Amino acid sequence: MASARVLVLGGGFGGLACAHELRRLVPEVAVAVVDRSPSFVVGATQTWVMLGRRREEEVARSRERLRRAGIEYVQAEVTAIDPSRRTATTTGGQLEGDFLVVALGTELDLDVVPGLAEAADTFYTLEGAARLRERLASLVSGRLVLLIPSVPFKCPPAPYEAAILLHDFFQRRGLRSAVAIEVDTVEPAPMPTAGPTMGALIRGELEKRGIAFFPGRQPERVDAASQTIRFVDGSETSYDLLISVPRHRAPAVAREAGLAGEEGWIPVDPRSLETAYQAVFAVGDVTVVSLPGRYVPERPLVLPKAGVFAEAEGKVVAARIAARIRGEEPKAEFGGEGFCYLELGGEEAVRADGSFFALPHPTVVAREPSREQYEDKLRWVEEVLEAYLDGREG
Repeated sequence: MASARVLVLGGGFGGLACAHELRRLVPEVAVAVVDRSPSFVVGATQTWVMLGRRREEEVARSRERLRRAGIEYVQAEVTAIDPSRRTATTTGGQLEGDFLVVALGTELDLDVVPGLAEAADTFYTLEGAARLRERLASLVSGRLVLLIPSVPFKCPPAPYEAAILLHDFFQRRGLRSAVAIEVDTVEPAPMPTAGPTMGALIRGELEKRGIAFFPGRQPERVDAASQTIRFVDGSETSYDLLISVPRHRAPAVAREAGLAGEEGWIPVDPRSLETAYQAVFAVGDVTVVSLPGRYVPERPLVLPKAGVFAEAEGKVVAARIAARIRGEEPKAEFGGEGFCYLELGGEEAVRADGSFFALPHPTVVAREPSREQYEDKLRWVEEVLEAYLDGREG
């Protein structure tokens, strides 16, 4: 296949990694990345923007820089996908490829609970994080509630990290005793797929800081006028500032194309990331990857949604496509391994490394908190941005 063309829908972690790896492995391949947003942001930086530690322009990188690596960038919205023909209709026209990689990420909205969209802020978008920066600057007393109303959501430690960093934020301003912080979640425990040890670690860090934690709490409705959240069990809580994780869904275009399964996400082979369609792959948050192990026999597990997994999946897909282009048998496989950082304030962090295909259940090992791991996180973010988009926007 001398003149193969690969069409990558989505320019997040998975799409960027796949495109760059393809150009490295098969320099003659034509690769096009389609994304409606001109800029890429590592999600881990959005809490920094929320807390005023970074400005928006410091964490964003222009996707136009893909052209420097010989990758075509199409700034357009994907409006339809035909997986059987490996084509995509976009606001910029129709595109096609010999291989199709769906890396569209998730749609985010706050409509999962009546009244939530009118009442809540979120740091899960760069624009939302910037708005929260202004809201937090003016909050000097009251109750701050961080709500997790639905699962799954990307970067499972993020809401808990945000609560811990908010504690640090108010403590530094001498306001912590005047601002109560509470986390309400539908989850039975923090990061349940990472196992009870990781959950206990996070609960312990919340408790140390006097952050109230209420698991298994399903919100029924939010009343913005009275600033209250009512839960399904009849309990209520009030707030002066409400920060919520949005509902995450596979983009409508993926569902309308028939790619999504019963769970609402694109099912893929856990090792090859292949879909049910020939020469069509899917990577990252848009997928559902079933795990072989379980903590409880009757509760199946799926891979958490996180950029490190999307990046690894993108590289595996690139290697498998490159092998097919060369007429070889694809051998690259995704191993289900990844890591995350949990910032603890005071320029300290914990890195946890997980093997999610392990049996009888995933294994996650967290290190002792240190400044070194905090600095490692800073370096990791910069390395990602430099590797895929070669420098700062503007």
